[in-house]
Formats: sequence, C-alpha cells, structure tokens
Amino acid sequence: MNKILLSIIIYIASTNILAIDFNKLYKGWSNNQQVSYSASMGKELWSKEILPGKSCKSCHGSDLTQPGKHIRTNKIIKPLSLKSNPERLTKEKKINKWLKRNCKFTYKRECSPEEKISFIEFIRFN
Repeated sequence: MNKILLSIIIYIASTNILAIDFNKLYKGWSNNQQVSYSASMGKELWSKEILPGKSCKSCHGSDLTQPGKHIRTNKIIKPLSLKSNPERLTKEKKINKWLKRNCKFTYKRECSPEEKISFIEFIRFN
C-alpha cells in the first residue's frame, strides 16, 4: 500500500499536476482588486532602466532561455524560461522571494502587483 501511495505522489510531482495556481497568486498580490497587466507590459518593463545601468535584462539577459549573470556578483543565473528550466515558477515561496529581492535591487522598491504579474506573464510565455 505504501509503495502505491509513494508511486502516486512521485507521478503527480513529476507531471507537475501540483502546479501553481497563478490566478490565485495574482489575486493575492492585488488583494482581489482588478489590475492591468500583460506579458507585453512585462517585456517592456524587462528592459526599462529606472536606475542607470539596472534592469531585469542587465542580469537575466533578453533571451530567457539562456543563463544570465548578476552584474554585481558575476554569479551565473539559471535560465528563467520554462523551456530551458522547467523548475522555474514551480514554488510560490521562491517566486515571492526573488521578485521582492530583485525588485529592491533593480528599482530600490518592491514591485507593484501590476509589475509582478506582468513580469511573471512575460517569463511564463517566453
């Protein structure tokens, strides 16, 4: 019985059935308010430099299927694209952690719900 249950759990985890409910995540960020977002807005924000020399593109690059490199630490960053790195966007806690950290690094503030959702939509579909 335990082997069967373990097999089912492994199968579910490997087929990503326990995927993130992005609509629920987005509603949490926006406090159930209507917000304007899009993957195209995320793409535009991706290259936008609010502070000189800093944008998402500065570290992650413009091709999300390729590794990036942190501009300050020179640490290699795994690709963000789900095509190259299927482990991306699979854990809500990590998504929140990295959005908060990267927005503060890049913009010196937390991103708005519209920005967060647009970034995730851009990453999900590239």
